[in-house]
Amino acid sequence: MTKRDGKSQREGADEDGAAFAGIEAWVFDLDNTLYPAACDLFGQVSRRMTRFVADRLDLDLAAAHAVQKDYFRTYGTTLRGMMIHHDVDPRDYLGFVHDIDLTVVPPAPGLDAALARLPGRKVIFTNGSVAHATRVMERLGVAGHFDGIFDIVAGDYIPKPNPDTYRAMAGRFGIAPGRAVMIDDIPANLEPAAALGMTTVWVRTETEYAGIGEIGDHVHHVADDLTGWLAGAADGIAAR
Repeated sequence: MTKRDGKSQREGADEDGAAFAGIEAWVFDLDNTLYPAACDLFGQVSRRMTRFVADRLDLDLAAAHAVQKDYFRTYGTTLRGMMIHHDVDPRDYLGFVHDIDLTVVPPAPGLDAALARLPGRKVIFTNGSVAHATRVMERLGVAGHFDGIFDIVAGDYIPKPNPDTYRAMAGRFGIAPGRAVMIDDIPANLEPAAALGMTTVWVRTETEYAGIGEIGDHVHHVADDLTGWLAGAADGIAAR
């Protein structure tokens, strides 16, 4: 396996590629995973979350930010906390927080090529919305590779890392966990996937969310560069 020691890009995936020969489905997180965290796209979303909380609860931005982060850590999403405690309509919230500028995300021809070479079905599993995921994938130029999106609405607003949501996602797409890979930038989101039997890949970032969850045995592989890692995996599978 590619261990958590920095050997985590094309070389490591190449070396382990044969281990993915039986994989039938690839489950991708969206934000800070499918696109580089350096784009700070999710930073825009986060600031919109703070503004929504401030406006709805009549708080200054500092107090709203504190509430936002508390709800995120307690419930998995700020939205879930706002629904539970403040009867927020999730459609209003999702529409507001995803009204962002996507021009900071560059098209990704390398990712497009890597996904094209990777055998198996591919789906998006996100705590965001279908509309947001669709816009991001179209901006990247990779939408044609994905067979579906399981968003926060499909999960009945129960976010990752709740295990019930993973089972619902797998059931929706007919995914056999033992023949699936899940890729996410938040370590805690990989634990339920590993418990179901999925192979997991942590996309290592320097965002505040990278520290949510232990980097334990449920993290099977590490990728500092998703595109390079996927290309290496595709090479390993093709060479088998």
